[in-house]
Amino acid sequence: MTLFRVCLTSLLVFVAACGGDSDPVVTPDAGQTRPDAGGGTPDAGEETPDAGEETPDAGEEAPDAGEEAPDAGSETPDAGEEIPDAGSETPDAGEEIPDGGSETPDAGSETPDAGVEPEVSVIDNWGFEEWPGALPEMWLGSKSNITSDSVQKVTTNAYEGVNAVRLTNTSGTHRRFTTGAKSMPAGRYACTFQARGTGEVRNAFFDDDYSSYSSYTAVDSATWTQVAYSFNLANDVFDTFELIFSIRNTSGEHLSIDDVRCTRAAEPCDAVSCESWERCVNATATCEPLAGRCNAAEDCSEWQACDETNTCVVAAGRCTRHADCAGTPETPVCDTASHLCVEGDPCAGVVCNHPATSCNPTSGVCELSAGACFTTYDCVGELPACDTATGRCVSADHPANIILNGGFESWSTTYIPYHGNHLLPDYWYGLDNGVADPGTEIRPSRLVRYTTAVHGGSSALQFVVPIQVAERFTLEKFNIPSGNYSCSYRVRGHGTLRHRSYSSAGWSPATDFLTVDSDEWQPVFFRVTGNVRDWRLFFYPSRSEADRDHLQVDDVVCTKD
Repeated sequence: MTLFRVCLTSLLVFVAACGGDSDPVVTPDAGQTRPDAGGGTPDAGEETPDAGEETPDAGEEAPDAGEEAPDAGSETPDAGEEIPDAGSETPDAGEEIPDGGSETPDAGSETPDAGVEPEVSVIDNWGFEEWPGALPEMWLGSKSNITSDSVQKVTTNAYEGVNAVRLTNTSGTHRRFTTGAKSMPAGRYACTFQARGTGEVRNAFFDDDYSSYSSYTAVDSATWTQVAYSFNLANDVFDTFELIFSIRNTSGEHLSIDDVRCTRAAEPCDAVSCESWERCVNATATCEPLAGRCNAAEDCSEWQACDETNTCVVAAGRCTRHADCAGTPETPVCDTASHLCVEGDPCAGVVCNHPATSCNPTSGVCELSAGACFTTYDCVGELPACDTATGRCVSADHPANIILNGGFESWSTTYIPYHGNHLLPDYWYGLDNGVADPGTEIRPSRLVRYTTAVHGGSSALQFVVPIQVAERFTLEKFNIPSGNYSCSYRVRGHGTLRHRSYSSAGWSPATDFLTVDSDEWQPVFFRVTGNVRDWRLFFYPSRSEADRDHLQVDDVVCTKD
C-alpha cells in the first residue's frame, strides 16, 4: 500500500510538471499552509509554495529549455506577492534577458511589435482618452461647426486605449470637427486615423485660411478601417493650426474616429539654426537672409547698403523717393529707375484734389497744408476745432463746435441749492432746466475761473480737488444730430482726470484716468456717434496738487466729420 501511494504521488508530480491537459487537484499534506488571501492567485494546477516549503529535489524534472532553473537556495516568494505564470520569470534590472532581447512588458501595458516603436502623434489627445467633461480635451476647435451634442464618447470597442469619439451628421451637408488651435512648424506631415461605422469623411486643415479638402472616404463597416491624409505647411503656424475632419451622411452607428496619428517628416534644416533675419533652405541645409535682410551688401540691391540690424537700406547718395533727396537741394528729384537724385521739381505734375492739402516741395506728396484739417484730430496746435466745410482749424468758439462754451469764456454767478451763489461756467455744472443735482455734482467751490495760462481765449476752468476720490463735473445735456463727431479737450497742471459721456444710447466706454503733471497743454482726443438725445459729457477730476495750480481744462470741442 505504501509503495502504491509513492507511485501515485510521483505520477501526479510528473503530470503537473509536463502541463497535462487536465490539471489534477492536489490536496495539501497535513501541516501544509495555504497562501494568505492577499496573495496572488496561483494559476490552475500551480501549487503555491509556503514560505517554509522545501526546495525541490534534484530528482524533479528540469525546467524547459530557456528557463532558468531555480537555485537550491533561492528564496520562495512571501505570501501576498504575485506569483509569475509558470515558466515566465521576469528578469531583474540588469539581468540578461533570456529571449531575443524583448523584455516582458509591465502588467496592463500594450505589447508592441518586436523592435517597433509606436509613432508619436503631433495631435494632442490623439487617442481621445482625455474627456474632462462632455467633450474630448483639445478637440472641437474654433473652426468646428458640428454641434457639441453630435460629438459623443465611445467606451466600447475602441481601436486603442479605452475611448474613441462618435460623430453624427445625417445630412448631406458636411460638418467640421476640428482639433484645438495650436502652433505647428513648417514641413510635410503624414496622418492616419481609424474609422468605423457608416458615413463619409474627408480632411483639410486651417492655418490662417482653409486648405483644400481631400476626397471623401466612404466608411461602412463595424470593424476599424485605416484612412490616410497628408499635408504640407509651407511656413510655421502660430496658435491657429486646426486639423479638420469633414463628415456627412452618417447613419446607424454613425462614424467613430480613433488613433489620429500625424507625424512630421524629418528635413535637413531641422538640424540647422539660423539667425532671426535668416531662413534655412532644405535643398542646401544652409541659412539665407529673408527678403529685405542681409549679412552683407551683396545680399541687397545695388543701390542699397546692409546696416547694423542686417536690413537692406537706401545707400548714401541713392534714393527711392523724393524725400531721400532732401539733403541735395540742387538735385531734389528721385529718378526711381536709377535710384539717383537728379535736378527737377518734386511737385511737377502733382495735383492735390482736397482743398486742405497741398504738395510738399520736399516729398512731392499731397499733405495737409499748415492750419488745414480733415477732422478735429488734425488740429493739434493753438486752434483746436476743425471746420470741415472749409478744411481749416478754428477756435473753440467757432459754430462748428457743438459744445456750448467749450472754451470756458462765459461765466455767471449761479445759485446752487445747499451751496449758495457761485461763479460757474455757463452751460456747465449739469444745469438741466435751471435745476442742479447737488447730490452728484462736484462742489461748486472746487471750480475756479483760471486766467493765468490758458490754451485759447482769455480763460479756462481750474479744478481744485485735494481729495483722492474723483468728483464729477458735467455739461448740460443736449441732443446730437446724426453723424460721426471728432472731439478733444486740452489739459495741464498736476492731478488725475478722466472723461465719459452718457445719452439716450447709454454710457460710453469708461476711459482710464490720465495722470497729468506738466505746465504744457496736452490734447485728449475721443469720438462721438450722433443721433442721440440728452447727451452730456462728464469730467472726473481727483487729487490735484497746488505745485502746478491744480488741474486746468480748456477748449472742449466736438465737430462733425
